[in-house]
Amino acid sequence: MSAPSTCDVCGFRWADVTIEEIPSRLEQAIRSFVQVITSAGLEVARRPSPTRWSILEYGGHLRDVLISIRERIITAAILDAPTGVAMNRDERVSLGLYQHDTPADVAGELSTMTNLFVKTLTSLSAPALLRHLTYSPASPYEVTILWAAAQAVHEAEHHLDDVKQNVALLA
Repeated sequence: MSAPSTCDVCGFRWADVTIEEIPSRLEQAIRSFVQVITSAGLEVARRPSPTRWSILEYGGHLRDVLISIRERIITAAILDAPTGVAMNRDERVSLGLYQHDTPADVAGELSTMTNLFVKTLTSLSAPALLRHLTYSPASPYEVTILWAAAQAVHEAEHHLDDVKQNVALLA
């Protein structure tokens, strides 16, 4: 199965993302995301509808995405053609794994994970970025480490749009 080239929802194009811009785009998206979390007040934990997560749940999800993608990248840098572990994103929410998150915790964890992600990515050589992995059993795309890193940017920018929409819906 081939990886998506363009996100149908936000228009993100993985091939347009260069290794040089990943750190700054990811850091900017996370700074903006943290700003939404820290300024949302009591609305941070409220879902605008049953089909949308709260701003805080999106933040917990994004933190876990960065952890998950970073682990996939590290594994692919070490092993030949590994398969990443499925994240089970919806199950994390339905199990209540984000119920003890606070805005301050999630904001700090997002910042920390972004820093770790960028340090990991910028430690890799150019040939390592072209190593292959199967993204996950749930998304069995054969991708490169570079694609996975671009996916982190996609997740951050896409979910930043989601939380900005939540702010508007909750206003």
